[in-house]
Amino acid sequence: MIYLDHAAATPLRREVATAMAEIAHAPYGNPSSSHGWGRAARAALEDARERAAQALATAPRRVHFVRGGTESINLAILGRVDWALASGRARPWLLRSTLEHSAVRAAMAAAEARGCIVQTIDVSPTADIVLPAGGAGALQGAALVSVQWVNQETGLRLPVEALAESCAEAGVPLHVDAIQAGGKLHIDMSAHPISALSLSGHKLGGPASTGLLVLAEGVELHPRVFGGGQERGLRPGTEDVAGAVGFAVALDISVRQLERETVRLAALRERLETGLLGRLPRLRVHGAEGPRAPHILNVGVPDTSPDLLHAALDGAGIAASPGTACRSGAVTASPVLRALYGEEATRNAPLRLSLGWPSKPGEVDRAVKTVSAVVEGFSAR
Repeated sequence: MIYLDHAAATPLRREVATAMAEIAHAPYGNPSSSHGWGRAARAALEDARERAAQALATAPRRVHFVRGGTESINLAILGRVDWALASGRARPWLLRSTLEHSAVRAAMAAAEARGCIVQTIDVSPTADIVLPAGGAGALQGAALVSVQWVNQETGLRLPVEALAESCAEAGVPLHVDAIQAGGKLHIDMSAHPISALSLSGHKLGGPASTGLLVLAEGVELHPRVFGGGQERGLRPGTEDVAGAVGFAVALDISVRQLERETVRLAALRERLETGLLGRLPRLRVHGAEGPRAPHILNVGVPDTSPDLLHAALDGAGIAASPGTACRSGAVTASPVLRALYGEEATRNAPLRLSLGWPSKPGEVDRAVKTVSAVVEGFSAR
Protein backbone atom coordinates (compact mmCIF):
# COMPACT_ATOMS: atom_id res chain seq x y z
CA MET A 1 0.00 0.00 0.00
CA ILE A 2 1.32 3.44 -0.95
CA TYR A 3 -0.20 6.07 1.31
CA LEU A 4 -0.76 9.38 -0.47
CA ASP A 5 -3.54 10.85 1.65
CA HIS A 6 -1.56 12.74 4.28
CA ALA A 7 -3.73 15.84 3.84
CA ALA A 8 -6.57 13.76 5.32
CA ALA A 9 -4.53 12.25 8.16
CA THR A 10 -0.86 11.55 8.61
CA PRO A 11 0.55 8.76 10.84
CA LEU A 12 1.30 9.40 14.49
CA ARG A 13 4.94 10.33 15.04
CA ARG A 14 6.91 7.96 17.26
CA GLU A 15 7.94 10.83 19.55
CA VAL A 16 4.29 11.77 19.98
CA ALA A 17 3.27 8.22 20.85
CA THR A 18 6.08 8.04 23.42
CA ALA A 19 5.10 11.33 25.06
CA MET A 20 1.43 10.32 25.22
CA ALA A 21 2.31 6.91 26.66
CA GLU A 22 4.26 8.56 29.46
CA ILE A 23 1.18 10.60 30.37
CA ALA A 24 -1.10 7.57 30.09
CA HIS A 25 1.06 5.55 32.48
CA ALA A 26 1.48 8.35 35.01
CA PRO A 27 -0.78 8.47 38.09
CA TYR A 28 -4.16 9.65 36.88
CA GLY A 29 -5.41 13.06 37.92
CA ASN A 30 -7.99 15.57 36.77
CA PRO A 31 -6.25 18.88 35.89
CA SER A 32 -8.95 20.73 37.85
CA SER A 33 -8.29 18.77 41.05
CA SER A 34 -6.27 20.42 43.81
CA HIS A 35 -4.46 17.31 45.08
CA GLY A 36 -1.00 16.23 43.96
CA TRP A 37 -2.13 14.06 41.06
CA GLY A 38 -4.38 16.85 39.80
CA ARG A 39 -1.55 19.38 40.06
CA ALA A 40 0.73 17.05 38.09
CA ALA A 41 -1.87 16.74 35.35
CA ARG A 42 -2.30 20.53 35.31
CA ALA A 43 1.45 21.00 35.04
CA ALA A 44 1.64 18.65 32.04
CA LEU A 45 -1.26 20.46 30.38
CA GLU A 46 0.26 23.90 30.89
CA ASP A 47 3.67 22.70 29.70
CA ALA A 48 1.96 21.55 26.50
CA ARG A 49 0.25 24.93 26.17
CA GLU A 50 3.58 26.72 26.62
CA ARG A 51 5.23 24.48 24.03
CA ALA A 52 2.47 25.09 21.48
CA ALA A 53 2.56 28.83 22.14
CA GLN A 54 6.30 29.01 21.55
CA ALA A 55 5.91 27.15 18.26
CA LEU A 56 3.37 29.74 17.08
CA ALA A 57 5.05 32.83 18.58
CA THR A 58 2.12 33.70 20.81
CA ALA A 59 1.31 33.88 24.52
CA PRO A 60 0.22 30.66 26.29
CA ARG A 61 -3.01 32.29 27.49
CA ARG A 62 -4.02 32.70 23.82
CA VAL A 63 -3.85 28.93 23.17
CA HIS A 64 -7.05 26.92 23.73
CA PHE A 65 -7.08 23.14 23.40
CA VAL A 66 -10.16 21.75 21.65
CA ARG A 67 -11.27 18.43 20.18
CA GLY A 68 -10.15 18.82 16.58
CA GLY A 69 -10.02 21.30 13.73
CA THR A 70 -13.75 21.24 13.06
CA GLU A 71 -14.55 22.23 16.64
CA SER A 72 -11.92 24.96 16.50
CA ILE A 73 -13.46 26.41 13.34
CA ASN A 74 -17.01 26.21 14.68
CA LEU A 75 -16.02 27.83 17.94
CA ALA A 76 -14.30 30.67 16.10
CA ILE A 77 -17.19 31.36 13.73
CA LEU A 78 -20.30 30.57 15.75
CA GLY A 79 -18.73 31.76 18.99
CA ARG A 80 -18.24 35.10 17.27
CA VAL A 81 -21.82 35.03 15.96
CA ASP A 82 -23.18 34.38 19.46
CA TRP A 83 -21.11 37.25 20.82
CA ALA A 84 -22.34 39.59 18.06
CA LEU A 85 -25.98 38.65 18.64
CA ALA A 86 -25.61 39.08 22.40
CA SER A 87 -24.05 42.50 21.75
CA GLY A 88 -27.22 43.65 20.02
CA ARG A 89 -26.32 43.22 16.36
CA ALA A 90 -29.58 42.32 14.64
CA ARG A 91 -28.02 40.70 11.56
CA PRO A 92 -24.25 40.16 11.96
CA TRP A 93 -22.32 40.20 8.70
CA LEU A 94 -19.71 37.52 7.95
CA LEU A 95 -17.41 36.82 5.02
CA ARG A 96 -15.66 33.69 3.81
CA SER A 97 -13.74 32.72 0.70
CA THR A 98 -15.23 30.53 -2.02
CA LEU A 99 -12.60 27.84 -1.36
CA GLU A 100 -13.31 27.13 2.29
CA HIS A 101 -13.45 23.69 3.90
CA SER A 102 -16.87 22.22 4.62
CA ALA A 103 -16.40 22.99 8.33
CA VAL A 104 -16.32 26.71 7.52
CA ARG A 105 -19.08 26.51 4.92
CA ALA A 106 -21.38 24.57 7.25
CA ALA A 107 -20.69 26.89 10.19
CA MET A 108 -21.46 29.87 7.98
CA ALA A 109 -24.68 28.20 6.80
CA ALA A 110 -25.66 27.70 10.45
CA ALA A 111 -25.00 31.40 11.02
CA GLU A 112 -27.23 32.27 8.07
CA ALA A 113 -30.00 30.12 9.55
CA ARG A 114 -29.78 32.31 12.64
CA GLY A 115 -30.28 35.48 10.61
CA CYS A 116 -26.70 36.42 9.79
CA ILE A 117 -25.64 37.72 6.39
CA VAL A 118 -22.82 35.74 4.75
CA GLN A 119 -20.90 37.10 1.78
CA THR A 120 -18.28 35.18 -0.21
CA ILE A 121 -14.89 36.45 -1.31
CA ASP A 122 -13.74 35.18 -4.71
CA VAL A 123 -10.32 33.60 -5.10
CA SER A 124 -8.70 33.25 -8.52
CA PRO A 125 -6.67 30.21 -9.67
CA THR A 126 -3.58 32.37 -9.08
CA ALA A 127 -4.64 32.74 -5.41
CA ASP A 128 -5.60 36.39 -5.73
CA ILE A 129 -8.29 37.38 -3.22
CA VAL A 130 -10.95 39.63 -4.72
CA LEU A 131 -12.43 41.78 -1.96
CA PRO A 132 -15.92 43.26 -2.31
CA ALA A 133 -16.20 46.60 -4.09
CA GLY A 134 -14.41 49.19 -2.00
CA GLY A 135 -11.52 46.94 -0.96
CA ALA A 136 -10.54 47.00 2.70
CA GLY A 137 -13.11 49.73 3.39
CA ALA A 138 -15.88 47.38 2.28
CA LEU A 139 -15.00 45.05 5.16
CA GLN A 140 -15.89 47.60 7.83
CA GLY A 141 -18.71 46.49 10.06
CA ALA A 142 -18.26 42.77 9.48
CA ALA A 143 -18.36 40.59 12.58
CA LEU A 144 -15.78 38.18 11.17
CA VAL A 145 -13.84 37.22 8.04
CA SER A 146 -12.83 33.54 7.75
CA VAL A 147 -10.25 32.45 5.19
CA GLN A 148 -8.01 29.40 4.92
CA TRP A 149 -4.25 29.71 4.58
CA VAL A 150 -3.79 26.60 2.41
CA ASN A 151 -6.56 25.03 0.38
CA GLN A 152 -7.13 21.43 1.42
CA GLU A 153 -7.78 20.17 -2.11
CA THR A 154 -5.35 21.99 -4.40
CA GLY A 155 -2.66 23.14 -1.97
CA LEU A 156 -3.20 26.69 -3.20
CA ARG A 157 -1.70 29.16 -0.73
CA LEU A 158 -3.85 32.22 -0.08
CA PRO A 159 -2.30 35.64 0.74
CA VAL A 160 -3.46 35.63 4.34
CA GLU A 161 -0.76 38.06 5.42
CA ALA A 162 -2.07 40.83 3.15
CA LEU A 163 -5.69 40.06 4.03
CA ALA A 164 -4.85 40.29 7.73
CA GLU A 165 -3.55 43.82 7.18
CA SER A 166 -6.72 44.76 5.28
CA CYS A 167 -8.92 43.37 8.05
CA ALA A 168 -6.91 45.17 10.70
CA GLU A 169 -7.26 48.42 8.74
CA ALA A 170 -11.03 47.89 8.65
CA GLY A 171 -11.19 46.93 12.33
CA VAL A 172 -12.55 43.47 11.50
CA PRO A 173 -11.36 40.21 13.14
CA LEU A 174 -9.85 37.61 10.80
CA HIS A 175 -10.14 33.89 11.48
CA VAL A 176 -7.62 31.74 9.62
CA ASP A 177 -8.12 28.04 8.98
CA ALA A 178 -4.46 26.99 9.13
CA ILE A 179 -5.15 23.27 9.33
CA GLN A 180 -3.32 22.46 6.08
CA ALA A 181 -0.71 25.17 6.72
CA GLY A 182 0.43 23.78 10.07
CA GLY A 183 3.91 22.30 9.74
CA LYS A 184 4.05 23.36 6.06
CA LEU A 185 4.21 27.16 6.33
CA HIS A 186 5.84 29.44 8.87
CA ILE A 187 3.14 30.62 11.29
CA ASP A 188 4.12 33.58 13.45
CA MET A 189 1.13 34.98 15.32
CA SER A 190 3.21 37.95 16.46
CA ALA A 191 3.97 39.04 12.89
CA HIS A 192 0.46 39.42 11.50
CA PRO A 193 -2.82 40.78 12.94
CA ILE A 194 -4.63 37.43 12.83
CA SER A 195 -7.46 37.37 15.35
CA ALA A 196 -8.12 33.62 15.50
CA LEU A 197 -6.31 30.60 14.08
CA SER A 198 -7.36 26.93 13.88
CA LEU A 199 -5.06 23.90 13.83
CA SER A 200 -5.65 20.14 13.87
CA GLY A 201 -3.42 17.49 15.44
CA HIS A 202 -3.74 14.60 13.01
CA LYS A 203 -2.48 16.71 10.09
CA LEU A 204 0.83 17.17 11.95
CA GLY A 205 1.57 13.62 13.03
CA GLY A 206 -0.28 14.21 16.28
CA PRO A 207 -3.29 12.41 17.74
CA ALA A 208 -6.71 12.51 16.10
CA SER A 209 -9.47 14.57 17.71
CA THR A 210 -7.04 17.18 18.99
CA GLY A 211 -6.88 20.79 17.92
CA LEU A 212 -6.10 24.35 18.86
CA LEU A 213 -7.89 27.65 18.68
CA VAL A 214 -5.48 30.55 19.09
CA LEU A 215 -7.11 33.88 19.93
CA ALA A 216 -5.49 37.29 19.81
CA GLU A 217 -5.87 39.69 22.69
CA GLY A 218 -9.30 41.30 22.88
CA VAL A 219 -11.14 38.95 20.50
CA GLU A 220 -14.53 38.19 22.03
CA LEU A 221 -16.25 34.81 21.58
CA HIS A 222 -19.04 33.02 23.39
CA PRO A 223 -18.63 29.31 24.21
CA ARG A 224 -20.58 26.73 22.23
CA VAL A 225 -20.85 24.26 25.12
CA PHE A 226 -21.31 24.95 28.81
CA GLY A 227 -20.07 23.47 32.04
CA GLY A 228 -16.92 24.27 33.97
CA GLY A 229 -14.44 27.02 33.36
CA GLN A 230 -11.82 24.99 31.48
CA GLU A 231 -9.88 26.63 28.64
CA ARG A 232 -10.76 30.06 30.03
CA GLY A 233 -14.44 29.18 29.80
CA LEU A 234 -14.41 28.77 26.01
CA ARG A 235 -14.19 24.97 25.95
CA PRO A 236 -15.65 23.53 29.19
CA GLY A 237 -15.02 19.90 30.05
CA THR A 238 -12.14 17.94 31.52
CA GLU A 239 -9.09 18.46 29.35
CA ASP A 240 -7.45 15.63 27.40
CA VAL A 241 -3.98 15.97 28.88
CA ALA A 242 -2.38 13.20 26.82
CA GLY A 243 -3.95 14.62 23.65
CA ALA A 244 -2.69 18.12 24.45
CA VAL A 245 0.81 16.80 25.11
CA GLY A 246 0.76 14.80 21.88
CA PHE A 247 -0.43 17.80 19.90
CA ALA A 248 2.23 20.06 21.36
CA VAL A 249 5.01 17.56 20.64
CA ALA A 250 3.82 17.09 17.03
CA LEU A 251 3.57 20.86 16.47
CA ASP A 252 6.97 21.49 18.01
CA ILE A 253 8.64 18.85 15.81
CA SER A 254 6.88 20.15 12.70
CA VAL A 255 8.01 23.71 13.35
CA ARG A 256 11.61 22.74 14.15
CA GLN A 257 11.84 20.66 10.95
CA LEU A 258 9.83 23.11 8.83
CA GLU A 259 12.57 24.57 6.65
CA ARG A 260 14.08 21.21 5.74
CA GLU A 261 10.76 19.41 5.42
CA THR A 262 9.14 21.96 3.12
CA VAL A 263 12.06 21.69 0.70
CA ARG A 264 11.90 17.89 0.84
CA LEU A 265 8.14 17.70 0.33
CA ALA A 266 8.19 20.24 -2.51
CA ALA A 267 10.82 18.15 -4.27
CA LEU A 268 8.73 15.00 -3.81
CA ARG A 269 5.62 16.74 -5.10
CA GLU A 270 7.54 17.98 -8.15
CA ARG A 271 8.86 14.47 -8.71
CA LEU A 272 5.33 13.08 -8.54
CA GLU A 273 3.86 15.79 -10.77
CA THR A 274 6.61 15.59 -13.39
CA GLY A 275 6.45 11.80 -13.45
CA LEU A 276 2.70 11.69 -13.93
CA LEU A 277 2.66 14.41 -16.61
CA GLY A 278 5.45 12.63 -18.45
CA ARG A 279 3.28 9.53 -18.72
CA LEU A 280 -0.14 11.20 -18.76
CA PRO A 281 0.24 14.56 -20.56
CA ARG A 282 -3.54 15.14 -20.65
CA LEU A 283 -3.77 15.51 -16.88
CA ARG A 284 -4.92 18.89 -15.58
CA VAL A 285 -2.93 20.13 -12.57
CA HIS A 286 -5.22 22.11 -10.28
CA GLY A 287 -3.67 25.01 -8.42
CA ALA A 288 -0.50 25.15 -10.50
CA GLU A 289 -1.32 28.72 -11.56
CA GLY A 290 -0.57 30.08 -8.09
CA PRO A 291 1.66 29.51 -5.06
CA ARG A 292 1.16 26.11 -3.46
CA ALA A 293 1.99 24.45 -0.17
CA PRO A 294 4.58 21.70 -0.70
CA HIS A 295 2.56 18.62 0.18
CA ILE A 296 -0.52 18.57 -2.09
CA LEU A 297 -0.86 17.65 -5.77
CA ASN A 298 -4.34 17.73 -7.27
CA VAL A 299 -4.92 16.56 -10.82
CA GLY A 300 -7.94 16.18 -13.05
CA VAL A 301 -8.09 12.94 -15.04
CA PRO A 302 -10.03 13.40 -18.32
CA ASP A 303 -12.54 10.95 -19.76
CA THR A 304 -12.60 8.86 -16.61
CA SER A 305 -15.36 7.93 -14.20
CA PRO A 306 -14.47 9.41 -10.78
CA ASP A 307 -15.94 6.57 -8.73
CA LEU A 308 -14.34 3.87 -10.87
CA LEU A 309 -10.96 5.66 -10.84
CA HIS A 310 -10.75 5.80 -7.07
CA ALA A 311 -11.98 2.24 -6.66
CA ALA A 312 -9.32 1.07 -9.12
CA LEU A 313 -6.55 3.01 -7.37
CA ASP A 314 -7.60 1.58 -4.03
CA GLY A 315 -7.51 -1.91 -5.51
CA ALA A 316 -4.04 -1.23 -6.92
CA GLY A 317 -2.74 -0.22 -3.49
CA ILE A 318 -2.84 3.58 -3.78
CA ALA A 319 -4.42 5.45 -0.86
CA ALA A 320 -5.57 8.76 -2.34
CA SER A 321 -8.73 10.83 -2.35
CA PRO A 322 -10.86 12.94 -4.68
CA GLY A 323 -10.42 15.92 -2.35
CA THR A 324 -11.12 16.61 1.29
CA ALA A 325 -11.87 13.52 3.37
CA CYS A 326 -14.80 15.32 5.01
CA ARG A 327 -16.85 15.11 1.83
CA SER A 328 -18.11 11.65 2.88
CA GLY A 329 -16.73 9.73 -0.08
CA ALA A 330 -17.97 12.19 -2.71
CA VAL A 331 -16.06 11.91 -6.00
CA THR A 332 -17.68 14.60 -8.15
CA ALA A 333 -16.17 18.03 -8.74
CA SER A 334 -16.08 19.81 -5.40
CA PRO A 335 -17.26 23.34 -4.61
CA VAL A 336 -13.57 24.31 -4.49
CA LEU A 337 -12.78 23.12 -8.02
CA ARG A 338 -16.01 24.61 -9.35
CA ALA A 339 -15.15 27.95 -7.75
CA LEU A 340 -11.70 27.92 -9.36
CA TYR A 341 -12.48 26.45 -12.78
CA GLY A 342 -16.22 26.56 -13.28
CA GLU A 343 -17.96 23.80 -15.21
CA GLU A 344 -14.65 22.73 -16.72
CA ALA A 345 -13.91 21.04 -13.41
CA THR A 346 -16.76 18.60 -13.99
CA ARG A 347 -15.08 17.17 -17.10
CA ASN A 348 -12.23 15.62 -15.13
CA ALA A 349 -12.10 13.06 -12.36
CA PRO A 350 -10.50 14.78 -9.33
CA LEU A 351 -7.52 13.10 -7.73
CA ARG A 352 -5.64 14.49 -4.72
CA LEU A 353 -2.26 12.98 -3.89
CA SER A 354 -0.78 14.36 -0.68
CA LEU A 355 2.58 13.79 0.99
CA GLY A 356 3.67 13.75 4.62
CA TRP A 357 6.56 13.21 6.96
CA PRO A 358 6.90 9.44 6.20
CA SER A 359 6.83 9.91 2.39
CA LYS A 360 9.91 8.67 0.50
CA PRO A 361 11.17 9.00 -3.10
CA GLY A 362 10.76 5.29 -3.76
CA GLU A 363 7.08 5.47 -2.84
CA VAL A 364 6.60 8.41 -5.19
CA ASP A 365 8.25 6.56 -8.08
CA ARG A 366 6.12 3.47 -7.52
CA ALA A 367 3.03 5.66 -7.28
CA VAL A 368 3.81 7.28 -10.64
CA LYS A 369 3.95 3.86 -12.28
CA THR A 370 0.84 2.52 -10.56
CA VAL A 371 -1.36 5.59 -11.04
CA SER A 372 -0.29 5.85 -14.67
CA ALA A 373 -1.07 2.20 -15.31
CA VAL A 374 -4.52 2.55 -13.77
CA VAL A 375 -5.36 5.69 -15.75
CA GLU A 376 -3.98 4.21 -18.99
CA GLY A 377 -6.15 1.17 -18.37
CA PHE A 378 -9.23 3.38 -18.40
CA SER A 379 -8.07 5.16 -21.56
CA ALA A 380 -7.65 1.83 -23.36
CA ARG A 381 -11.28 0.84 -22.74
